[in-house]
Amino acid sequence: MEVANYPTRFEAGAALDLLEASGIQAMGKFGDAEGWAPHFTLVDGFRVCVFEDDLPEARTILAATDADSAGPSRN
Repeated sequence: MEVANYPTRFEAGAALDLLEASGIQAMGKFGDAEGWAPHFTLVDGFRVCVFEDDLPEARTILAATDADSAGPSRN
């Protein structure tokens, strides 16, 4: 099940690392064909997926991280 979709490979990779460090098996589906077609991410993005049973806990972990990293806007 998709738990999150990120605009960059870096953000998706960080989310995968965080989930796996928390004991949740996670998988990335990166829509850029391993860097060969970066324009594909405009359609598909960088998806982070987990098993359905882990979905609520994964959402909680990622939401807490997003709230912690929210800072002042850099406009």
